[in-house]
Amino acid sequence: MSGGLITLVFPKLSWAETPSFPQPRSTSPEPTLTSTAETVTSTSPNSASQNVQDLQPANLEVRSVENIADAAHLFGSAPQAINPQIHAEEINAIETPAISPEVSFSPLTMSGTEHPFSDASSERRLSEVLAAGFQNATLLADAPNDPEGDEAGTRSNKWDPGRPDSHAPIGVMGDHTHSKSEVMLSYRYMRMGMSGNLDGRNNLTPEEVLADFQITPLRMTTEMHMFGAMYAPTDELTLMVMAPYVIKSMDHLTRMGTNFTTNSEGFGDIRLSGLYKVFDRSNQRIHFNAGISFPTGSISEKDATPAGPNQVLPYPMQTGSGTFNLMPGITYLGQAGSWSWGGQGMGTIRLGRNVQEYRLGNQLSLTAWGARKWSKSISTSLRLKGRILGNNVGEDPRLAPGNLLEPPLIPTIDPELRGGSRVDLSVGLNFLAQKGFLKGHRFALEAGLPIFQSLSGPQLENDFTITVGWQKAFKP
Repeated sequence: MSGGLITLVFPKLSWAETPSFPQPRSTSPEPTLTSTAETVTSTSPNSASQNVQDLQPANLEVRSVENIADAAHLFGSAPQAINPQIHAEEINAIETPAISPEVSFSPLTMSGTEHPFSDASSERRLSEVLAAGFQNATLLADAPNDPEGDEAGTRSNKWDPGRPDSHAPIGVMGDHTHSKSEVMLSYRYMRMGMSGNLDGRNNLTPEEVLADFQITPLRMTTEMHMFGAMYAPTDELTLMVMAPYVIKSMDHLTRMGTNFTTNSEGFGDIRLSGLYKVFDRSNQRIHFNAGISFPTGSISEKDATPAGPNQVLPYPMQTGSGTFNLMPGITYLGQAGSWSWGGQGMGTIRLGRNVQEYRLGNQLSLTAWGARKWSKSISTSLRLKGRILGNNVGEDPRLAPGNLLEPPLIPTIDPELRGGSRVDLSVGLNFLAQKGFLKGHRFALEAGLPIFQSLSGPQLENDFTITVGWQKAFKP
């Protein structure tokens, strides 16, 4: 039975002679009692008692919930406490309770007319039959929806957070809120590979880059360990903190044919965000993202290069921005049946310049996804993400001397060669453990490839992005 549709098992009683209540038994015969299973005619209190005993809940016709109040008023009975876990299909197996001498039923009068079943034993039996009907009605009303049905998501207007796809693909952060007092811990490992140079949408060979620069980057690998925590002080507001640990490596080639590699490692900029839910109905949600990042990452990473030991590394090899950054955004989520979908828009706005008198470019990202739930535990997703990056503003004076060389040293120290746009297509897998010691733990994987890139180059192009993660929500 679908959630929200409540039915009641209730005796179908009709007076055969007249729709109004009959006169007292001393002056008129007993009326006829009709059930959906059979017609019973009573001419005496004893026969009425016997016939009423034949009424069983299995033979009573289903009526609407509005009859509950009428029945309680008419017969002086009230629903009994029951176990809500019993399903509707078990109702016919429930037997009418045996007659108990302790059960009492007060004679009922209407407009000064005594009810025809005023005999004590008849009244007791009728009371018990009605109590069983109320019990069955409550069973039906409380029977839970089938969570495995293909249309389970359409049977209720409430968001279902227990689905594997109730969270966005793992590559999306700040995608969901929590209920009051709930805590979630998370860990993500992200790896991005870059190789080859683009100028606009044109591929450049190393030789073409070396025609204009003394050194060309060949490839770069970025790894990030992202530790996160979320806490909801209210049902509407969820707080989130993310702390990244970054590892970078870049391979180079010089005009002289020498290869070398530079490395950097350390904590990145810590982010603090608030997610405020403004819409939650019809299996859809909307919340605003309001975040700020702190300049906890380094902008002074150094390594050995052909120019000497302990050289300040170029912009893409630093682990932080050096500035406070605002991160506003909005997120939309939806569910229906075995499907879910969502979208998010996020910006990064740099506040001023860092201590080296430059700032990284502002950013705008838009992403949209769809997911399919295959079981209680598994869902898959497809996601499209577009990203626009601005060039740096200002210049690090520690790198500026290299720009005086002819030809310039390397494109990665030019602040005007950091911008561009990119569109990635990603596929994902979410797994939500339903039993055992891992119950409630979420594991996810997402892999993406670029389908469009246009860069202010020469600049390394993206080859792939892989994200794996773990999440666990609980209430302390």
